[in-house]
Amino acid sequence: MGIEQKISHFRRRDFLKATTLASIAAAIPGNSLAVQSLEIGSKPSPAGGKRNLLFSSDNPERFGKVIESIQSIKEFDFQVTPIKIDYEKISEFSAAIRNPDADIMVLSLPAIGVNSARIAQHIDNLDIPVILLPSSHELIMLEADVVALLRRKGINSMLANSESHLLELVKMLSAPRILEGKKALIFGRPYDSSSVPVPHLNADYIYKHTGVRLEYRPISDLKPLLETVDEAAARKEMERWKKGAVEIVEPTDESILRSSRMYVMLRSLIEREGLSALSIDCLSFSFSPDPMLPLPCIAYTRLRDEGVAAPCEADVCMLLSSLLLQEISRKPSFFFNVSEVNTQKSHTILRHCVAPIQLLGADAEPLPYRLRDYHGFGRDVVPEVQFPVGQEVTIGGFSKDLKDFVVWPGRIRPGKHDMETPSFQNLPEDAPASAKNMRRFCSNRAEVEIGYVDRFLQNIAGIHQVFVAGSYTNAIYEATARMNVNVIAPPDMAAPKA
Repeated sequence: MGIEQKISHFRRRDFLKATTLASIAAAIPGNSLAVQSLEIGSKPSPAGGKRNLLFSSDNPERFGKVIESIQSIKEFDFQVTPIKIDYEKISEFSAAIRNPDADIMVLSLPAIGVNSARIAQHIDNLDIPVILLPSSHELIMLEADVVALLRRKGINSMLANSESHLLELVKMLSAPRILEGKKALIFGRPYDSSSVPVPHLNADYIYKHTGVRLEYRPISDLKPLLETVDEAAARKEMERWKKGAVEIVEPTDESILRSSRMYVMLRSLIEREGLSALSIDCLSFSFSPDPMLPLPCIAYTRLRDEGVAAPCEADVCMLLSSLLLQEISRKPSFFFNVSEVNTQKSHTILRHCVAPIQLLGADAEPLPYRLRDYHGFGRDVVPEVQFPVGQEVTIGGFSKDLKDFVVWPGRIRPGKHDMETPSFQNLPEDAPASAKNMRRFCSNRAEVEIGYVDRFLQNIAGIHQVFVAGSYTNAIYEATARMNVNVIAPPDMAAPKA
């Protein structure tokens, strides 16, 4: 009781001190609550196979065989450092685990005599994963509570169910983050997309959470690059599109050539700078009567088919989602608007103007497509793809803070062709042709059956999400665990039956 009273009294004083400092900091120029935030993130994945592991216990000697098993993991070269915890001097524990070379920590607690809150209090701001190994696998309550407290602080914490399970977790968490070192480039206002602004994000935050290096540049930088495109290469790309199309509905050769120049220019930029992902705030000029650039729709289609994450509208969260799902599946992604969720039919309608042709993979037959203009504007080119009915898909997307990844299985079902629906009804005869011809919906529509549709509706990651063909449940869980990202998913990850 005396100890608890002291802790309570200390916390009250600490709270008063913290709130006083916060009020002072808020008054200092250049300071804000965002600056004071204790955002942890994940430590960058080390190069090579060497890994440093801290093994913390009040009696590390009794875990000799476990430590030997960790050191014998073939995939990595483990250096294990035992740390003996004196729970009478628990305040010293925090200093003992401050090892800048550490990659993982294993923590084993005694069966009795320890307070979970005190343990969590002295494990702070760690950017490495922590695995709790229970002393008794029949009594895991203390460890479960410590894990929950550490997760609340943003620390990547897991609970091992056995010594063999511990080895599995150690191997999984030792692997490099799946997106580590990937480079991405967005043209537009930094974190201020016309449709999906994310002012709370920045390059450092994104790298800490995902391993991706993101850079922004002005859209105006693209115009001089477009003027340097090799005309022969652009014409070759134009003929490639025309030859593969089932039908060319509206676009002229001039429109297809203009759009093909965008692909040649972006492809060259990607190769020159070693990019894995690229996007443009295309919505900032797509509805302009005199756009500064051709729309990149067919360029994005081709880039996705070639393994580049190319989401529309400079959407940062879906750029990262596309990267993740394409890296896992080795297939291009369909970036879409969640247009409708029908809870009676358990269907969702997914639309957008860009869809991959090689949805089923580079070695599969390309999907049939027609070439259309953009929303009936009479300019630019988009592919209208025929999605394969019956195909299983994995829908996914990062949350706005990158701390969660929403993943849902689905299956493509037959749907109506409503892409010709006009934007405006009952227009007067003297209405401009642009208004009469404007199509309400995007050129690509996928009707997807999903389970637990009500939960899906309440867990949509935002205006956009992404899907890839196939099922990748285990790979997604492992990749997100390494990034300290929580997965939001239905209880049953099996897609609806064909």
